[in-house]
Amino acid sequence: MRKIPAIRKNTSYRLKCDLVVLFLLPLIFFLSVKASYGLTVDRVLAVVDGEIITLTEYRHFVKGSGEVENKDVVDEKILRKLVEEKIIVQEAVRRGLEAGDAEAEWMIEEFKSQNGLSQEDLENFLREEGMNIRTYQKIVRDKVLLSKLISSDVDSKIIIRDNEIADFYDANKREFRGKPEEAEIKAIFLGVKEGASVTEITDLKLRALRIVEMLRNGVDFEMLVDEYSDEPLKSRKGMLGKFGRGALIPSLDTKAFMMKEGEISDPVWLSDGVYILQLISKNNETFKPLDEVKDEIYSSLYKQKREKLFNEWIKALWEKASVKIHPG
Repeated sequence: MRKIPAIRKNTSYRLKCDLVVLFLLPLIFFLSVKASYGLTVDRVLAVVDGEIITLTEYRHFVKGSGEVENKDVVDEKILRKLVEEKIIVQEAVRRGLEAGDAEAEWMIEEFKSQNGLSQEDLENFLREEGMNIRTYQKIVRDKVLLSKLISSDVDSKIIIRDNEIADFYDANKREFRGKPEEAEIKAIFLGVKEGASVTEITDLKLRALRIVEMLRNGVDFEMLVDEYSDEPLKSRKGMLGKFGRGALIPSLDTKAFMMKEGEISDPVWLSDGVYILQLISKNNETFKPLDEVKDEIYSSLYKQKREKLFNEWIKALWEKASVKIHPG
């Protein structure tokens, strides 16, 4: 079995990809106050180690993330996300991490390329948001710092071993189904009339048992369909169809998938009559091989571990930071 490395290779390239992803989600995280707010006193929503977060900054954050329609009513969960970003960037600065102009420029060029923007388009957009290119570069550098710290403190500590992948595959095998279990079935159907008398029902039971006996003695199935079956199966030469497990009425489904190929069932009674089944063929359920789904499992385990590690990590940063939130 091909070994999956404990930590992905080419970390620098992955970091760049992570930076682009992080950057493209909410474009504007920490924006400066628009000129239109210049004459008003901005409301303080939070203070993070002496650095304030204003209502204007929150509005821009909401606009960039697209999470709520009403950006004027402060959602505390979203505000906490904004505070979280501040905490991470401040911690990166305290650790001495740096984000140079070249890294910021790389991210900006990637963003322009992926969105088909010229430099003029970008500057026009920034101008509409009340920013210049230098302010924007500062925002991007903060995103680089944020990503570097997360990569160092969280991503680099995630290890996925081969045995974990194999264990996940075994425990969740039904998630990796190839072809479902199917049965192809013929049937003779003897309908029961509404309000049938006891005598009529007794006669029907005896007829069904005789048909089963004849089939098991080698009498041709289609011949007995022509002679005894009611519609709609008579005109279809008894072909009920091919069904996946669970597709039929439970009593028919249970009986069909218990049978062997060629086997004739005992009469199966339903409200509309009695069915006598013959199993033509059955395909067992198949599963995708482990090698085919290994990368998918790796991604799932990576996501689970990353979320757990990140939550523990950010909780520790919150506990040592000085944070005051007052959205009201």
